[in-house]
Amino acid sequence: MPRLPPSLFWTARKQISPFAPLLLPVCRTLDSTANELRWIKEHVNSTPSPVPRKLRIWQDCLKRGERGMPLQYILGTQPFGPLEILCRPGVLIPRPETESIITHLTTLLPPTPTLKILDLCTGTGCIPLLLSSLLPPTTKAQTTGIDISPLAISLSRQNLLHNISLSHLPPSTSQQQQITFTQSDIFSPLFLPSLPYSPGELDILVSNPPYISPHGFNTTTERSVRLFEPKLALVPDAASLSWSKGYSCRPEDVFYARLLEIAGVLQPKRVLFEVGDLDQAARVAEMVVRGGGEGEGGGGGGGERELKAYAGTVEIWRDDPDVESEGEKESVWVDGGKVRVGVKGRGNGRGVYFWRKDQ
Repeated sequence: MPRLPPSLFWTARKQISPFAPLLLPVCRTLDSTANELRWIKEHVNSTPSPVPRKLRIWQDCLKRGERGMPLQYILGTQPFGPLEILCRPGVLIPRPETESIITHLTTLLPPTPTLKILDLCTGTGCIPLLLSSLLPPTTKAQTTGIDISPLAISLSRQNLLHNISLSHLPPSTSQQQQITFTQSDIFSPLFLPSLPYSPGELDILVSNPPYISPHGFNTTTERSVRLFEPKLALVPDAASLSWSKGYSCRPEDVFYARLLEIAGVLQPKRVLFEVGDLDQAARVAEMVVRGGGEGEGGGGGGGERELKAYAGTVEIWRDDPDVESEGEKESVWVDGGKVRVGVKGRGNGRGVYFWRKDQ
């Protein structure tokens, strides 16, 4: 990552705040630095504590420029839609882009009295919690979040109770087990048989899986992410790469091969996967169109052969999918130029959405 010019530090001090140069090495831009200073100020002002406690919060936050620790780990929270998500080292911090595509997903759901939702690689639990908070009161959702990390599952359960305590979610979401979080390995051969869903019963399958290559993690990922956020949630590990030996997909795409196998077995009505950029989105869309990962083997579940119901209903979403692009609708060609996949919104490539033709 290139060094910041000294003139940028001078500008930050003059235009934003004397404290701004301390945050600039982490935030990288003036706008981001100004936003984080505003966030710190709001957090400090809302903290009901004596002045020394507030002063320590300021000091801890401003020192992050030296250490590079994400502000969410210092403050302990991250706003996410109407929710407040607790953040702890060892669990991936929720991103605004995730909030955007999940919010857009809820606008596409038809009125229904019940929903069954499965979130794989759930992390803080932010996705199922946000979905539950945005659904109309007339919809009763049965939601399950699954992650391999016991630390993530513990934090997701805390986030459920935390948002109930703040009245962001009704008590019934916990009391009636409308949202549950479970530790499991999606690459285990026992995973699919353990799920309580018959084919076609699941309404929504959603996932924000690890999608960064080892090389990309070491060369292009921000320093604060590399040093402080869990690599397990960002880069497919050796076990997942071993599972994918029968496929020809890239190492960073291995989770999508497995997720598509799971989708092929469960036949959910709607599926949304978060991705890292437009190139990866095109590769995942092509995997959907072709019916899963290329090659033989993989997990051996056979689900990659059962994606025909989704072949003509694939979309790529950018960071803000609800923003209509001007002029001609954007698209990418996949499967050797045989299939055209529409692209919605503005920003970076962020999600691949597909749904059953009977929906």
